[in-house]
Amino acid sequence: MKRCIALASVAMGLVLALSSSGCVLVPKKDLDDCQAELQASKEELTELQRGRGELHRLIAGQQKQIQTLMKLGDKRLEKLFHVAKIELGRYTGGLDTDGKEGHDAIKVFLRPLDKSGSVIKAAGRVKIQLYDLAEKPGENLLGEYVWDVDEISGHWSSAAFTYHYSFECPFKSRKPDHEEITVRAEFTDYLTGKTFSAQKVCKIRLSARTGDKKTTTTKPAE
Repeated sequence: MKRCIALASVAMGLVLALSSSGCVLVPKKDLDDCQAELQASKEELTELQRGRGELHRLIAGQQKQIQTLMKLGDKRLEKLFHVAKIELGRYTGGLDTDGKEGHDAIKVFLRPLDKSGSVIKAAGRVKIQLYDLAEKPGENLLGEYVWDVDEISGHWSSAAFTYHYSFECPFKSRKPDHEEITVRAEFTDYLTGKTFSAQKVCKIRLSARTGDKKTTTTKPAE
């Protein structure tokens, strides 16, 4: 733009200097370049004005959303369906995944419930821990498992009369020596940020060798 103004000044000077002879000498290439630059500046200005209009519409939409949320009040979350507690399903228990004698994992069925007791497919983070509480503290954790919010959707099941998340939790540290396993689950609700927990004791089927070991270790002294 500055270059065009300079060229215009030069052209005006040439016009004044050569007006007596009736000749105007301005290079055609410079005039074409100046016209192209002016056209580009005009298009840029049009684009800026269009962007300004879109920004104004975006701000107006956000202000409308804010006004709507303010009308709903601070207790608007209470009007939404969200998790009030969780429970572990009655079929939570031992699982055989390797085809060998005895269970080598726990199948956990987890159900998020709203305040009326209905199961809801809520987004959240799940943590499950397996304990053999017959062992010493510090040695009784058989495994810990975590599924983030982006992972648990694939664990949801919705069939006739059953809605739940299901997780397979293989024993990590070792196979337990006792039939009763304590399952502890935590669910952190993605909507409210609250964490809910549930606990359940389930029985598993031990392998023959583990059962013999259990019998040996629990035999009363003579």
